[in-house]
Amino acid sequence: MQIRIAIDEDLESLALMFDEYRKSLGKESDPQGGKEFIESRLLENDSVIFIALRCGEPVGFIQLYPSFSSSLLKPLWYFDDLYVAESFRGQGIARDLVAKAKELADETQVLAVRRERLEGDGFVPIESFSI
Repeated sequence: MQIRIAIDEDLESLALMFDEYRKSLGKESDPQGGKEFIESRLLENDSVIFIALRCGEPVGFIQLYPSFSSSLLKPLWYFDDLYVAESFRGQGIARDLVAKAKELADETQVLAVRRERLEGDGFVPIESFSI
């Protein structure tokens, strides 16, 4: 499996996964809105998206946003979007995506990677991040 930073050429596959991700959160399907959102993130370069590929097929992603902790006076990476295609779940891909996010935090010397659990999102923390 390969995990790398998403590029413009990944837009179509990311948009499809992003729509599935949003539907898994109980949101209505909006493929065009999701595509525009992801395209903006890629163009504006205001988030980092790692895409997981198995045999060249996109199977998951994690999206990180730069942020800051006022109380700690430090930058941090905040992640809210983590998705693995249903047929690839239970294979450690989500764990590998989170590990890649932590790697980015280490490389950029950012204090922490954090994810807030949203009520009803079905997310089970893989590993806790502490500040």
